[in-house]
Amino acid sequence: MLREGGFRVLAQAAKPSGLLRLVSRQKPDIVLVHWNFADDIQGVISSTAARVPQSAIVILTQPHLAERMVQAIPVGARGCLSVNLSPAELVQSLTLLARGDVVVSRDLVDAVRRELSGGGKRSVLAGLSDREREVLVLVGHGSTNREIAQELYISEHTVKVHLRTILNKLNLRNRQQAAAYAMKKGLVKDLPAQ
Repeated sequence: MLREGGFRVLAQAAKPSGLLRLVSRQKPDIVLVHWNFADDIQGVISSTAARVPQSAIVILTQPHLAERMVQAIPVGARGCLSVNLSPAELVQSLTLLARGDVVVSRDLVDAVRRELSGGGKRSVLAGLSDREREVLVLVGHGSTNREIAQELYISEHTVKVHLRTILNKLNLRNRQQAAAYAMKKGLVKDLPAQ
């Protein structure tokens, strides 16, 4: 699809360390990073931007994770695009990015506004890792460990470890308290209705 849109795909990386090696070697014009690429997406973006400051880095994310992804903009990302974009919209957005524009998908604009106005959830969840935040939001939505594992492409055991850590960091006793906490703090409202 990208090739048909006039882009040349130089390489693909499966891990953050591979990404850093590839961008250092290839020096691409655009680096497209999927939201599930790493637990520490801000760290990956920051490291990538430091190695190839001339590259335009854009994150491809799900709408309910947009606020977390927007936090990568101050550390070097030049855009945040929705996984719900059509192929034509993705190509058009990347074309604008290649011209020097900052790009944000329409369905992510509200999250960008909230984050830039200081209304994001970052302060509430400052002690949690990115992955722990994702798990907490999904727990608040009522997802089971299996559903969370499938959504985040991790094992159920890893979900349990993250949940235990969340409970410890937020001084909560159980999953129900974690779900109530997520709802009370407004973390669930950005999830699409099922």
